[in-house]
Amino acid sequence: MMIRKIATVLLIFAFTSTIAQESVGIPRYLQNPMDSITKQNFNKTLETFFSEMEQGKLSEELLTPQRADLTKSQLQELMNYESKKDSSAKKIQDKQLINIYPISINKYLITISYTYQNPETNPILLYNINLVATELNDKFTFSVPLDYLTRYWKTETVGNITYHFRDQINKERAKVFDSKNIKIAEKLGLKPEKLDFYMTDNFQEVSKLLGFGYSLYSNGKYRDGYGVDSKTIFAVMNNEDFSHDMFHYYSEQINKRENRNWITEEGIAYARGNAYYTDKNGEMVTNNRLVNELKDYLTKNPNTNLFAIFSTNEKIFTNIAPEISVRSVISGIIAEKIEKEKGKEGISKLINAGSQDRLESYLKATNELIGINKENFNSKVQKLIKEE
Repeated sequence: MMIRKIATVLLIFAFTSTIAQESVGIPRYLQNPMDSITKQNFNKTLETFFSEMEQGKLSEELLTPQRADLTKSQLQELMNYESKKDSSAKKIQDKQLINIYPISINKYLITISYTYQNPETNPILLYNINLVATELNDKFTFSVPLDYLTRYWKTETVGNITYHFRDQINKERAKVFDSKNIKIAEKLGLKPEKLDFYMTDNFQEVSKLLGFGYSLYSNGKYRDGYGVDSKTIFAVMNNEDFSHDMFHYYSEQINKRENRNWITEEGIAYARGNAYYTDKNGEMVTNNRLVNELKDYLTKNPNTNLFAIFSTNEKIFTNIAPEISVRSVISGIIAEKIEKEKGKEGISKLINAGSQDRLESYLKATNELIGINKENFNSKVQKLIKEE
């Protein structure tokens, strides 16, 4: 009897040890249409793929070349998740292959689920990840499913921008964006880049195109777009103008992240691009419109403490879009004044005011450049707003 118990315990231990050593589980019930040799190659490559991600590295040879950069960028979230696990979490198998089916002669769409195993609660679904596995010369590579999911979409090029869309695009908006892309790059002394722009209805659609069929961390999020990533953009609420983030994209190429002040960055992104979010009619919100709205607000609220709403970033444009920042509108006005008086060097100093203690760093720079500080902020900024 004792020998039988010991044997049972050893079998259980052996089974659980095998599971713990595998990076991704492949359930017996999974219906894989591959022949036995192909299936063996696939299972081995899949294990290597997720094992490398657990170690925080990913070989280029495991990525499908056409989408290698974008795929690696998206998988970084999963590698970050792996890096945060403690030793006990690393022993638990939390990934399973839950679906696989062919989409062409040598391509398969696969789905991997990530589940958080908590002994005190029910399992929590963290991610469902969809990837395209491509077989070539008995080897497999992996890619985000963007090209497969948009295979029936149309394309049209406007200047430097190639749009990908289902039905049609707004040509006027597209021309505006192409023009802004050129101007923003040239103002920073850079060459405007050629970009691919996918017309997406909401952030959930963006996520699906990039392989995230579900994410616990972004469920319900819908008002955002995404990009620029690997020269690829995904629209904010199906709008052709992505100029706000183009400023951040080009700024990143010449300014170190630790130096960049985000009060400045957001202000210039508003002034040269737009407010990023669309209004209730699906239109991008221009900086001119927001300046006029701010003037109207101050007329109706003459006792407004400008420094207070700037420092707290109070939301006063909720009638247009709930996310819009009054701080960024004011920061944009100040940036334009600095550019007029101090030129490119002044703007560069303002951008590079520092990311730590950003409000203090920002005010130190504005004081040195045009004498705006906490004490005189109300009077000086009020004057700048009136001059707009």
